[in-house]
Amino acid sequence: MANKPKKVNRSWVKVYEAFGREDKDDNFYNSRRWRNFRKSYLERNPLCVHCESEGCVTAATVADHKIRMKAGGEAFAESNIQALCEKCHNRKSASESRGMG
Repeated sequence: MANKPKKVNRSWVKVYEAFGREDKDDNFYNSRRWRNFRKSYLERNPLCVHCESEGCVTAATVADHKIRMKAGGEAFAESNIQALCEKCHNRKSASESRGMG
């Protein structure tokens, strides 16, 4: 007879939940429509706009919503998207999480 597997303590789950990401966010960002939109946007906008404004040339890796969808930003409006490198995106996300953006 098989034994019931032991429950695994996944400490990272609490950290993940602390950032406020919800499953529905994952569903959106993993959707085919978003992945195709993101890929197309970054092909047309290959440089980080924040770095570029500071005179640096850095490849963009993130299609970021200028206004969060939770705050009423449009999901697929190019006017609400900006190309960012990972460093600038992390900085922007951190300031938003602290209520500064």
